[in-house]
Amino acid sequence: MIKIEESKLGLQDYFYIGYLYLIILGIISDAIFYGIFGVSYLNYTTILDALISPISLLTNNWKISLFLALMFWLMHLYFTKWMFKFYAYLRVKKWYQKVYNIEKWDKKYDALSKRKNQLPGMMFIFFLLFISMRTGMGIGTKQKIKSEEIVPNYTLVFKDNERLDVRKIGQNSAYFFYFIPGETEITATPITDNLKQIKRLKKKKK
Repeated sequence: MIKIEESKLGLQDYFYIGYLYLIILGIISDAIFYGIFGVSYLNYTTILDALISPISLLTNNWKISLFLALMFWLMHLYFTKWMFKFYAYLRVKKWYQKVYNIEKWDKKYDALSKRKNQLPGMMFIFFLLFISMRTGMGIGTKQKIKSEEIVPNYTLVFKDNERLDVRKIGQNSAYFFYFIPGETEITATPITDNLKQIKRLKKKKK
């Protein structure tokens, strides 16, 4: 494994790392999300879409952003503080000493406590949280679509002035993904070539 010393990284290096990180995060998370609906998303996306996707999702959904921030903070506390306290508590237990090589684990935890550059670990933790969240969103949405009647939340106005009420699943710079009430397969429509307007429907009061 290549070790990168934090002191040797400049502003431009962080920019490139962040750029690649967002692209990889966007591609994998969207591929998993749309793959749950049977869509090969890589055929419909661009590098720019992948770059913007995680940022757009977080800025447009404050509940998701709050949840991820809370989980990220808790994971950060665990890997920087709680993990060492938990190990210090266990290592003095006789049953734990019989099961594990204390001397070996002491060295490992000592090395972890001296590690200064926590950025790669934090990025990995956020990656896992984000991917898990997108997977859960996809599975939850698919189950809801299967078990309940599809309730349209957008009206699409095509260039021939035809109107269609649909249930939006997602959107990128080129395609609009949706379910048509009464159908079980997701539809992807090119925005530029086919659509004149995309209107959000008001939620009906129960």
